[in-house]
Amino acid sequence: MRKGLFRTTLPGLGECARVDMSAGDAAPYLERDMYVLLGFQPGFEQLPEQTQERAQASRPLWPEWR
Repeated sequence: MRKGLFRTTLPGLGECARVDMSAGDAAPYLERDMYVLLGFQPGFEQLPEQTQERAQASRPLWPEWR
């Protein structure tokens, strides 16, 4: 199954979905129309939205590592 991870808006690309590597050459981002056309799951509207602020938030690479 082809899987979408989240939806976002990127400069130059617009509204898109971050997808797993099963998208082939289109990975890691697909425009909404291509996401729907290629049959990725879940539906585009059901994907969680990731904002630019959340994407740029600092987070540890390995949170359980001490």
